[in-house]
Amino acid sequence: MTEGGPADLIAMQRAVQRAWTPHSRWHIGDLAWQHTSLAEHPMALWRPAPDGEVAAWAVRTAPGRLELHAPPELVDAVLSWFHETAGTGERTVTAMAADTALTGALRAAGYREAAEPYFLHCLRNLNARTDDELPARPDDELPARPDDELPAPRLPDGYRVRAVRPGEIAERAAVHRAAWRPQRVGWLHVPPVDFGDGESGMTTERYARIAATWPYRHDLDQVVEAPDGTLVASALGWYDEVNRVGLLEPVGTDPGHARLGLGAAVSLACLRAMRDAGATLAVVRPRGDDAYPVPRALYHHIGFRDAGRTVTYRRPA
Repeated sequence: MTEGGPADLIAMQRAVQRAWTPHSRWHIGDLAWQHTSLAEHPMALWRPAPDGEVAAWAVRTAPGRLELHAPPELVDAVLSWFHETAGTGERTVTAMAADTALTGALRAAGYREAAEPYFLHCLRNLNARTDDELPARPDDELPARPDDELPAPRLPDGYRVRAVRPGEIAERAAVHRAAWRPQRVGWLHVPPVDFGDGESGMTTERYARIAATWPYRHDLDQVVEAPDGTLVASALGWYDEVNRVGLLEPVGTDPGHARLGLGAAVSLACLRAMRDAGATLAVVRPRGDDAYPVPRALYHHIGFRDAGRTVTYRRPA
């Protein structure tokens, strides 16, 4: 085990990419999107050989909360590191429900399922096969999906969808902030929750760092432009060309332009862009609990199906 840092992002992404299946917790795009926050926390890397590739990694995102990627043979080592560095308080780990190696190790270590919001793992086929025929790893022979099976975006008069342009970083950060203001997120809860009237933490500088992170691509960063030229919705796609899978993360609409179908339209534009880039499968991870239903309903509406979920485990102090 070695300590990790921001310079290890690519090695962490490659570990995720080598092990990826349609039921994996992480996609290389997750780490790209989250790296500006993950880099602020203690992390560790595991290499089976001293100079070999990273096989497992862990990030302690709070004193008692762990995020990790580990093959079964390294799960115990990762949990040992967490227990040694997390202090004596309550400890929390989130896993895919289907990850029996991790969930079994957590139960053996005294963790129990916690009643917390959870995330669905939703898949959408971007090729002509049926969902029942989804391969463990998309191969190179899958035929392209006809356009009528991945509908073109439908927009109100005067709106248009397009890729973000180089030089639009400030505008792109602004539309993200508008969609993800805490007050707006609170309105989408059932019942509504008062998160205050603060601002999203997405600055122009932070988005510029994200846009400079592999595998960001401008053509997969789709936006909706309003009749007055402002950007009012966005969907960011991340493409793993090895596994031919795209991640949709994040999607948002300015509340001043809500209920116009812009979220569905920009998501479909992003899916079509990822398909054109070579993706045969797309993944998105909305909340699955009843307290936050709107994003889940949107993704189901455009053809995603549920394929798994996260489970949070907690061990008392």
